[in-house]
Amino acid sequence: MGPFLLSLLLCASSASEAPEPGEAEVPNPLSLAQAEEIFLAHGLDLLIAEAAVAGAEGDRQSAGALPNPVVNGGVLYSFPLATTVQGSAPGVLGWTVGLSDSALIENLVAGKVSLRIEGAAKALAAARLSRADLARGELLQLRQAYFTALQAVQNVTLAEDVHQSFLKTRTLNQIRFDKGDISQVDLSRIIVGELESEQALAQAHNAFEQARATLAFLLGVRDQVARFELSGSLDFRRIATLDQSTPASLLALAVDHRPDLQAAAAVREQRQAILSQARRQQVPDISLQASYTSQWANENVITPPTIQIGLSSPLPVFYQQQGEIRRAVADLTAAGRQEAKAKAQVVLDVAQAHAAYRSATELVERMEGQLLAQAKLARDLSQLMYQKGAASLLEYLDAQRTYIAINLEYHQDLAAYWTAVYQLEAATGTPLH
Repeated sequence: MGPFLLSLLLCASSASEAPEPGEAEVPNPLSLAQAEEIFLAHGLDLLIAEAAVAGAEGDRQSAGALPNPVVNGGVLYSFPLATTVQGSAPGVLGWTVGLSDSALIENLVAGKVSLRIEGAAKALAAARLSRADLARGELLQLRQAYFTALQAVQNVTLAEDVHQSFLKTRTLNQIRFDKGDISQVDLSRIIVGELESEQALAQAHNAFEQARATLAFLLGVRDQVARFELSGSLDFRRIATLDQSTPASLLALAVDHRPDLQAAAAVREQRQAILSQARRQQVPDISLQASYTSQWANENVITPPTIQIGLSSPLPVFYQQQGEIRRAVADLTAAGRQEAKAKAQVVLDVAQAHAAYRSATELVERMEGQLLAQAKLARDLSQLMYQKGAASLLEYLDAQRTYIAINLEYHQDLAAYWTAVYQLEAATGTPLH
C-alpha cells in the first residue's frame, strides 16, 4: 500500500470519530432551565442515542453509494507447437483487460438503488425521532428529579423549623420541671418529640442528598460528587392554557407532535420500502462486461485486437428471494401493529396526565385555601396556650404532628402538581406553559 493511499485511509478513519463530550459543569445554584440545558448536552442516554443516529446516517450514505466498477487484466501465453505444416511454431504472448459495471446500470434502471436509499432515509428519520422521543421522556424524568429535590429542600426547611420549635419547648419545660410545675412524664414526652424532630431533620437532609445525587447522574456528572444548591421553588400558579384544555384538544396536540408516534410511522414506512426492495431483488443483477484482447508472436500478429462485450447474471432457478420477502412482510405487519400500539399509548398518556393535573390542582388549592392556614393556626395557638398553661401537652403535640403532616403533604402535592404539568407536556410532545 502506497503512502498516499495510507494517508487517505487514516484521514477517513480520523474524520469518522466524533469527539467525546467533556464533563458536565453544574452551576451553583442550579435552576431548572440550566439543568435542562446541561442534560440535553451531556445526558448519557442522549449521547448514546446520538451515536445511533450517526450510525443511521452512515447507513444512509452507504445505501446511496454506487458499486465500484471491476477491472481485470491478464497475460496470455500460447505454448509452442512441435511441428506444424509450415514448420515449428514459437510460443505466443498476449494480454487481455476487462471491465464490469458490477450491475450498476441494471440497479439504477430497476430502481434498486432508489429503494435502498428510501429505506435508509426512513431508518435515519426513525432514529432521529427516537432520539427526540428519548429526550422527551428523559426530560420528564429530569424534571421529576428536580422537583423531588425541591420537595426535599422544603422538607429540610420544615424539619429545621419544627426542630427549633421543640428545642424551645424543651427548654421551657426543663425550667418548669426544675420548678416542679410539670411531671417527669411531660418532660419525657417533650424530649421524645425533640429527638423525633432531630431524626426527621436528619432524614430530610439524607433525602435531599439522594435527590441531588440522582439529579447529578441525569446531568451526566461522572467523575465527581456534585455539590450544588437549587435556585427554584415549588410555588403554585395556575396555567391558563392547561385550565382551558380538554382531553380531546390535548390528544389532537399529541397526535401532531409526539415523536414516538412519528417514529413508529417512519419505521412502518421503512419496512414498506424494505419489502419493495426485497421484491425488486427478484430481478437478478445483470452485469455489463467489456474486454479487450490481443496476442502476437514477434512481429506477426496471431490474434488481432479484439473487443468483446457481454452480460452476466445469476439464474434465479432454485431461489427467488422467498425468505427475504416473507421476513419483510412480517416486519411490516409488526411495524403496523407497533404504530397502532403507539397511538393507544398516546391516548393513555394524555388521559392519565390530564387526570393527574386536575387532581393535583384541586389538592394544592384546597391546601392553600384553608387547610395550611388552619393547621398553622392550630399549632401556634396550642403552643401559645400550652406555654401559658391553658392547654395540655398532648393537645400541643397533636397539633404539632398535624401541622407537620399537612405541610409534608403540601410539599408532596406541589411536586405532584408540577410533575403533572410536565407530564402533560411530555404526553402531548409540545410546551404548554
